[in-house]
Amino acid sequence: MARWLMRAVAVRAFRTPMELMDVPVPKPGDGELLVRLHAASINPFDWKLADGMLEGLAPHTFPLILGVDGAGVVESVGPKATRFRVGDPVFGQFSHPPFGIGTYADFVTAPDDLGLATYPSTLTPVQAAALPTAGMTALLALDTLGLQRGQRLLLVGASGGIGSFVVPLAVARGADVLAVTQPAKAGYLRERGATEIFDRSQGPIADQVRAAHPQGVDALLDLVSDAVGFASHATLVRDGGVAATPVSAAFSGLPSTERIRVTPINLTPTSALLERVVHEVVDGRLTVPLESVVPLEQAAAAVAANRAGKTAGKTGIRIL
Repeated sequence: MARWLMRAVAVRAFRTPMELMDVPVPKPGDGELLVRLHAASINPFDWKLADGMLEGLAPHTFPLILGVDGAGVVESVGPKATRFRVGDPVFGQFSHPPFGIGTYADFVTAPDDLGLATYPSTLTPVQAAALPTAGMTALLALDTLGLQRGQRLLLVGASGGIGSFVVPLAVARGADVLAVTQPAKAGYLRERGATEIFDRSQGPIADQVRAAHPQGVDALLDLVSDAVGFASHATLVRDGGVAATPVSAAFSGLPSTERIRVTPINLTPTSALLERVVHEVVDGRLTVPLESVVPLEQAAAAVAANRAGKTAGKTGIRIL
């Protein structure tokens, strides 16, 4: 492969198959970094973007390279880029418009002032790449919920990337986590620290939780439900509690009331929040929930498994 070309997993148009292809190595512009990626990780946002989630709402570039999370080393810096130096190990959420300049590739460019940070040598590049989106969202969600020791958190979508971070972080704060999942993932969530498991295949979750806890729960974090599901689960929150979701369509249909607070979880990536995630790992309150690691050549198949809901935790992509 010529030095001016790089490998990338991309789509040529919305809703077309993902391909491993050779594309030009990007050049950093004013205020930008060029990062040689060592690893990336998969988020549902990746395939949703390729499906056209933001079509007509934001600029895109094609071929659209997938991936927002990554870790690597600064290869070069453009004019006016001053935060990092060549050789710095950096990681974070690289997403920025135009969308399609992604991390499933050998190199990526990013604005110098994006919410990136350096990572310690105690983390491997794959571990670092697994942290940004899910880890920051989990911390933001727990900050928003304000859980106190001994309170009960109902976590819907517990075995996914975000949920896999929320469980141990909530347990470290002294909360009891009532996790909703599929039967095959119950053992995984118990290992992460979940107090109780509710099987979504055994009937409506609201009925199951109400039978087990007629007094209700203190907080709800619903990572996956639509507006109808979120509203149903929110009925389980006791007076004075809080219900939260990062799913914008679910939140829009349920306003706060005098009884409970309803709030969205809207992540704005920052270096400070990213560094907090690292501290949770370094200080031992959190282990990186890497279920599997695949080479870049197998990224498309791994994305398909994520789309089908066959994975738990995070899937890493080894690039270098």
